[in-house]
Amino acid sequence: MSDSAASAAALVDSALRLAELLRDPSPSDGVLIEAVALTGELRRRVDGIGVELAGRVAELSDPGREQRLCRALAERSPEGVLQAYAGLDAMEARAWVTVGDALRPRTTLQGEVLPARHERMQAALASGGLRVATAASMLRVFEHIAPYASPADNDRVEEILIDAAPQVSDRGFARLCAETEARFVPDQLNERDAMLRRRAGVVFRAARDGRRQMIVDLHPELEGFCQAALDARTAPRRQPTFLDLGDAGAGSGGDAGVDAVAAAGEDRRLLSQRRADALLSIMRESLGADSGRVAGTSVTMHVTVPLEALRTGLGQAKIAGVDEPIPAGVARRLAADAEIIPCVLGSNSEPLDIGRAVRLATEGQRAALAIRDGGCIWPRCEAPPGWCEVAHITPWAEGGGTDLDNLMLLCAFHHRCFDNDGWSLDTIDGTRHLVPPAWVDYARTPRPVRTPGTTAATRARAA
Repeated sequence: MSDSAASAAALVDSALRLAELLRDPSPSDGVLIEAVALTGELRRRVDGIGVELAGRVAELSDPGREQRLCRALAERSPEGVLQAYAGLDAMEARAWVTVGDALRPRTTLQGEVLPARHERMQAALASGGLRVATAASMLRVFEHIAPYASPADNDRVEEILIDAAPQVSDRGFARLCAETEARFVPDQLNERDAMLRRRAGVVFRAARDGRRQMIVDLHPELEGFCQAALDARTAPRRQPTFLDLGDAGAGSGGDAGVDAVAAAGEDRRLLSQRRADALLSIMRESLGADSGRVAGTSVTMHVTVPLEALRTGLGQAKIAGVDEPIPAGVARRLAADAEIIPCVLGSNSEPLDIGRAVRLATEGQRAALAIRDGGCIWPRCEAPPGWCEVAHITPWAEGGGTDLDNLMLLCAFHHRCFDNDGWSLDTIDGTRHLVPPAWVDYARTPRPVRTPGTTAATRARAA
């Protein structure tokens, strides 16, 4: 097990360095952060070694073996062995075994040893550059796209997902995985959307203390309207104002799903489903009656859709701020609503044309930024566009213009960090990077910005 031995040796070196840092009773900020980083690295390296060992335990516990290891240890499964001897909880043990079993070397019928199926992932785990939970999510993606993706596609997707994993939040990585699956398995997108709509609903429950709970399961379209309507009332530095509902217009609250049910003459929906449709209509009416603005932009919902998908109705689209993609046909229907802004994308997922509810240049710029940046561009920050401020890269006072190339979206906290703490933004090989000040990172290592951009699947297919 030479790989494990090398990983263990590196782990020992990192542990010795950490022990040296911890001897200082009053460490400086730089020493403290280095110790924190080393602790995280140690944890990932231990997981990498544990995964390799778990793969071996799974191999020795294979049901085809005459003497199964787990049975010899009076455990029901390899996961049970890890829980008993490594002190893992059930979820951690399952992740170790799932990843370890998928990455362990295979043998042919002639006994020839074959390399692991995902050597790049194995190397990233061994070096401490990848978490086990992230690797397990990647394996699920490979399993789902396997019937549709070529080996070259799989290799490219694996490379891009591994590179992206350290730079995005858990939610961002889950979103990237979902978009990758949707792009490789487009035929299942309509079925998935229909399934999510069937499962959507609103349920009321009585709590023991006398409160009433409303439990809402949202499909993507409903989530988009809810987020837009709720952001109109909860976004920082925003005071909502409302028109009288009678002035909103009779057509503003229509809903295609409800209209279709009425036309059929028979309502077969469950009560919870009817409540979900009612909530959707309320949110649409609310947006139509709301004259307020979020971050300088009229309260609305943005839908991004590739130009070809908009023309044909085939493929996927995205509601800004919603992780789950929607069918392009749903996007075409939403684009007919005056309160929906359809954002048409070119082949590189760059905005080609943005409809405007109000014909103001500044509003158009903010809408373009919402699509391009997807929210605060700071790595791992999940602030949506409605919670962000438009920031100048080169300050206005220093000659910077109010052009898209000189603008970015930042939440209020990161806007202050950028303006006051010495950060800068540079474009390197066509990709924007935040450059920290020397007191944060003496090497001033550029950090790729958070951006919705093109997904792993898109870049893999373009490669």
